[in-house]
Amino acid sequence: MNLRPMPPETSMAPGPAPGPSGAGEKWAQRPRHRFRRLLLLTAMVLVALSSGMFLMPRPPALSSATTGDAALAAQVRAAAGDVRGYRGIAVALIEGDRVRFAGLGGSGNPEHPGVDRSTVFEAGSLGKPMTGMLLAELASRKSLDLDVPLQELLPDMSFRDRALGSAPLRDLASHRAGLDLMPANLDTFLRGAGLRTLGRDPYRGMTQEDVFTAGRNAVASGAGRFRYSNLGMALAGQTAARVLDKPYEQLLQEHVLTPLDMRGTRMVHSDATAPPNSATGYKSNGVVMEHWLASGYTPAGDVWSTSEDLARLLQAQLSGTAPGADAAVPRFDAGRAGEIGLGWYTTRTQGREITWHDGVSGGFTSYMGFDRSGHKGVVVLSNTNRPVQAIGTRLLGLTADAGHPAPDATRTALTVLCSAGAAGPVLYVARRRFPKRIHWAHLGISTVFGLALLILVRRTGDWLSVPPIAWALGIAGLSAGIVLGIRRGPSPDNDRDQQAGEGAVLPAARYAGALLLLLLLVIAAEL
Repeated sequence: MNLRPMPPETSMAPGPAPGPSGAGEKWAQRPRHRFRRLLLLTAMVLVALSSGMFLMPRPPALSSATTGDAALAAQVRAAAGDVRGYRGIAVALIEGDRVRFAGLGGSGNPEHPGVDRSTVFEAGSLGKPMTGMLLAELASRKSLDLDVPLQELLPDMSFRDRALGSAPLRDLASHRAGLDLMPANLDTFLRGAGLRTLGRDPYRGMTQEDVFTAGRNAVASGAGRFRYSNLGMALAGQTAARVLDKPYEQLLQEHVLTPLDMRGTRMVHSDATAPPNSATGYKSNGVVMEHWLASGYTPAGDVWSTSEDLARLLQAQLSGTAPGADAAVPRFDAGRAGEIGLGWYTTRTQGREITWHDGVSGGFTSYMGFDRSGHKGVVVLSNTNRPVQAIGTRLLGLTADAGHPAPDATRTALTVLCSAGAAGPVLYVARRRFPKRIHWAHLGISTVFGLALLILVRRTGDWLSVPPIAWALGIAGLSAGIVLGIRRGPSPDNDRDQQAGEGAVLPAARYAGALLLLLLLVIAAEL
């Protein structure tokens, strides 16, 4: 007899249908949550992209504004070719006894926005020929012997390198003393980094004594051969000042600037305001640069000047009446530049002999040159670091292969890679599963890295070759990575939702807050 209990009868009667609550509701709502997440993420990325487009680099371009000689302005535009990367240009062209002036674009100075013959620009290394003229003038007056060894002129100084102590001022002023461009030390490196990344004046606060200390500790290499040196020219000018017991600036004023009636040429000190009609300097990618002020290195090029003043200097050189005119006589080999006198290059090209020098400071470029036999000269001053030498040589009637140097392929590639790669670490963290503390630490570090990279490439990137929209896309990508990283970050709520099979949906305020913080950091860094 089977005594096993019978299973209860299963009622086949229809019961109530499953209600809207329970697991079925969650599975039904899952597509809706996904849509909301996608919509929210898209909105946040679009906001970031719009903000990135507002903040993206904006390289300048020479505007149509013109002052002075309209025909000369048209020649300048033709000589420049691609006008991107220029903001304002002042030009003087000497042809025989005739001098024409033209100003193009804007100065960047709201009080004096136009550019003309009186606009003050940083002239950079155009100060080197002025120092050469000063030394030649002092030598002609028998106030200074350019062939006496440095050690004899500075008997109280003890030079680490005897070869430098035996070098005369003539070698220093013609870049033949074997000195490096600048002292090779940590301070020089940090000042250079500040210039490249923050636009700072690399010579700020440096004194005459700093120049002598650098000379005392310098090691000469290859003396007697051309080796361009800011330190060497600064040491030459400051040595003359110490021997004559007068500031360099006073000597230059007395012996060069005043005789030539160069009233707009000056050295601007840190305790003085910039001239009211001065231009503002920019990088060619649009970043504003700090002015370079008077320092111990002024003999190598902290001079500010105008196209009108520099035209006077060239006229005097062409007529042979300039103080220290002997400085322009070529005496020594200068490699690819041709020959050099005291601060002046002489290049023989296309059947002509051009005596010249160019200059570059943080946000300015310059060129002045003359053809003595053709009695022709040119001055070109610009308030960006886009080179102007090709403009000057073309205005002198020479042909040039290109108006600008070829783009730096490495810099261009780094600009693209940094813009695109800023979001990489954040997106990697967002896709991986890390323990809670590790996740947030990785996300924070990756965010800071991405921001720093974008800020750096904004200031230093090649935005003439790379479309600036690439930077805005980098901001959008970084923002998307931050949003995804926050949403997918481990938290108690996230864990419960994931166990239930539903992705976490953070409130919109958390996404907006993250993006707002990102943009505030970018703006604060740029300001």
